[in-house]
Amino acid sequence: MTDCQDNMGWTRSDAGGIIRRSALAVAPMPQQFSPALRTTLETRLAEGLTALGQQLAPEAHARLIDYLELLADWNRAYNLTAVDDPLDMVERHLVDSLSIRPFIDGQRIHDVGTGAGLPGMVLAIAEPERSFVLVDSNGKKLRFLRQVVRRLDLDNVEPVQGRIESIRLDPTPDQIVARALAPLARMVEWLAPALDQGAALQAMKGALDADERAAVPDAYNVAIHRLSWPGQRAERCLAIVSRRERP
Repeated sequence: MTDCQDNMGWTRSDAGGIIRRSALAVAPMPQQFSPALRTTLETRLAEGLTALGQQLAPEAHARLIDYLELLADWNRAYNLTAVDDPLDMVERHLVDSLSIRPFIDGQRIHDVGTGAGLPGMVLAIAEPERSFVLVDSNGKKLRFLRQVVRRLDLDNVEPVQGRIESIRLDPTPDQIVARALAPLARMVEWLAPALDQGAALQAMKGALDADERAAVPDAYNVAIHRLSWPGQRAERCLAIVSRRERP
């Protein structure tokens, strides 16, 4: 295996592995949040983690607030998310994304239709030993994700621009995550090549009705897990779709 490096300091394995950055000077984070607001957000995140029964390393905790700071800053100009209050972002973006963390057990994770990096960027910060590929077709959102990777010096995240139905997931990921993306049957149609190779789809949903579940082809198993935590504002569930064993 050989590696090649471009003039931005990114290194890509010729086996199609995750892009990683060499040691480069990283510009300091712009201070968009006041110290008082940052402290409030840190407290709100800590409360959310306690509600989820999770812990994070102090570095990951700080990086999640840094990510939120960048998101709030870019959102003013590019409308990356309909949630514009940083306090609401903690619950509706950070805590919500972290709610599926106990189900992440693969080494290579793809987030399809990631948007502003939800849930993939949040999970990547929380799970630095795993590799994440964040896929979206929107150019401005990809520019934001690349800025996050640079600013936070993340070496386990690769943003990729492309349409889900046409992009080739190579090598096949262990797990594919998606948040409020599309009906299950449509996602299975798009992702069938990866699912048939053993990847599992983890689709974050609100309420999932019986018709949507029944529309998934019989070749695939659908397991539903309710996501709940104290203080939760809306119903959430995780649909895990995997290929049934062939006879």
